[in-house]
Amino acid sequence: MKKYLATAALMACVPGTAQASAYLATVGSPNSLQHGAVTTALNLNDLDYDDDPDTPGFDMEGDADTIGAAISYWGSAGVEGQRYELRYQKALRPFEGSRARVLIDPVLNVLHVNNGATATMGTLSTGIEIPVQPNWLITPRIAYGVTDAGAFFGSTSSDLITLSASSRYKIAQVGRGDLTIGNMIGWSTTTNWGLGRDPAFYVKENVFTFRNGVAYQLPFKGRMFGGRQGSLRASYTWTKLTDDPQSYEDVHEAALSIGIRTREAEQKSKAEQLRIGLIYTHGTNSFSHDFDYDALTLTIGYRF
Repeated sequence: MKKYLATAALMACVPGTAQASAYLATVGSPNSLQHGAVTTALNLNDLDYDDDPDTPGFDMEGDADTIGAAISYWGSAGVEGQRYELRYQKALRPFEGSRARVLIDPVLNVLHVNNGATATMGTLSTGIEIPVQPNWLITPRIAYGVTDAGAFFGSTSSDLITLSASSRYKIAQVGRGDLTIGNMIGWSTTTNWGLGRDPAFYVKENVFTFRNGVAYQLPFKGRMFGGRQGSLRASYTWTKLTDDPQSYEDVHEAALSIGIRTREAEQKSKAEQLRIGLIYTHGTNSFSHDFDYDALTLTIGYRF
């Protein structure tokens, strides 16, 4: 209870923060560095899911590059805005014959509020994707993020470190499709290294994150877009925060996406894939349901 009172008092000290909790930039909101880091750590809408019905596991053949973009329209208690995201992933074998892959993910977000305020957030994460089985991946990660956000965004820190470990397990041939179960645990802590904008005052925050979800992918019976193979994927993810109290400790995401394999004649290591999706996000505010968060996100990703 004391922690909640202290957090409420802190929010009262920062101009507009109680109303602006939907766009806390560092930690505690679905628009924050912390949420972006754990979303990267466990993303059930990415492009490494093999569309080949004869393959029971994930598509991990060779090196790969992925570029992606997203635009979100969000709102909370009459406050609305947009978030623009650009991301890139490099997946590579650390040495010849390795079954594991090193993942490098830089992500850039621009958070805009309709009153004209804007914040920039950048995160760099890296991890090792370890195949326990062809259909089971475990990925430990470390991520570092910085913000260029002022007091309007509730910034009491400019830097965030996140350590995480995720698991994805694919069950092939569930009906006509395949089921993936995803689980993740992460720990985030704020720092005052000053690489981002210096905060008005610094508060140390530690957050444990549990992120769990399921995805079901169904290949299309026919061909689409010039005879290419396609698939439909539906997923649900629940993110839970514990330790220091935060504005949004429960975040639910429901997604639907369509994937297209663009060069099936090539070897899988050279296959190109495109996936377009839509995500609905709902965050439950810990202090008042009047400030619950809702967002709709359009995503596109391309692997080559």
